[in-house]
Amino acid sequence: MRYVATPVRRSMRELGENLRTQRKLLGLTAQMVADRAGISAPTLTKLESGGGAGLDVTFSVLRVLGMLDPVVQASDPYTTAVGRLRADEHLPQRVRVRRES
Repeated sequence: MRYVATPVRRSMRELGENLRTQRKLLGLTAQMVADRAGISAPTLTKLESGGGAGLDVTFSVLRVLGMLDPVVQASDPYTTAVGRLRADEHLPQRVRVRRES
């Protein structure tokens, strides 16, 4: 089993709780959400408990719960302080590390 940093585990648990809460607010059972997302109910339960799931699984559940767009928008780098400060700069096509000779 690979190491997962404590802040990441905490965020996974919080996201799982948020998904479960949204599901309940929408009046959906775990089986209903699992079926609509194309996953098994135990996989959804694992995700809602803060367990690891693939990004595709997580995004499928977010889509079913109507939360996908806000989550993707929250990751927009131009909404961060650094992104706003650097928005006027030319964004390079790729980033290279210069090696000292």
